[in-house]
Amino acid sequence: MKEGSFDETARRYDSIAEQYREAKKLPFYDYIFRHTLFRLAGALEGKAALDLACGEGYYTRLLKQLGAANVLGVDISREMINLAEDAERAEPLGCRYQVADVAGLHLDETFDLVIAVFLLNYAADRKQLLELCRAIERALKPGGRFVGLNFNMALDPAHYEGCRKYGRWQSTTADRVEGDVITVHLINEDATEACFDIYYLSPATYESAFAEAGLREFSWEALSVSQTGLDAYPEGYWDAFLATPPTVGIQARK
Repeated sequence: MKEGSFDETARRYDSIAEQYREAKKLPFYDYIFRHTLFRLAGALEGKAALDLACGEGYYTRLLKQLGAANVLGVDISREMINLAEDAERAEPLGCRYQVADVAGLHLDETFDLVIAVFLLNYAADRKQLLELCRAIERALKPGGRFVGLNFNMALDPAHYEGCRKYGRWQSTTADRVEGDVITVHLINEDATEACFDIYYLSPATYESAFAEAGLREFSWEALSVSQTGLDAYPEGYWDAFLATPPTVGIQARK
């Protein structure tokens, strides 16, 4: 186990908060990631929703804009939460935010829906992944759903540069094994780079951790492109992204 990896994540995101916020402007965030996440989430009207690893509140605010009645965002990075709270002050929606390590999160409320976008891939081993899954389970109401986006652990490293033209690629060791570091590179439209490390754990490790945490009906879900995204670019533009997807959807139920 890589001790303190969650603390290291907080420090890393404190240092790249602005660059990571800029990365949300890359087209695939809207046309693919946002579209896929909310397709999986379904109707939000009146629901209580929790956004884990909320960053600067990008998805937290979308949850509220799409109808969720009660929305809380949690992130380990104080700088990310500062950005989220700045956005809330500039355009109040009623979103709440909290600085916390998700692995040890115990809240006084539970939620119909918990989302996590690129949280689970920061677990350096199965023990850390199980801690995160148990935090998700604790936060859900009985019958509540988890929906997330995660690095595609099934993607062969031979294809890690397959999405470079879209402003994203990954690098790792040639003989990638459980617990190895994967470095994600994002090149923003202003040419600044956001670079951060995640960890490789096999799809089987994910499936067993979810099951042990009491989360059922686990499934991997393919990415899809919104019609707006298809219309905005020439035919076939997104084919490489979908052929070697760096990201995959996940859903489960308590």
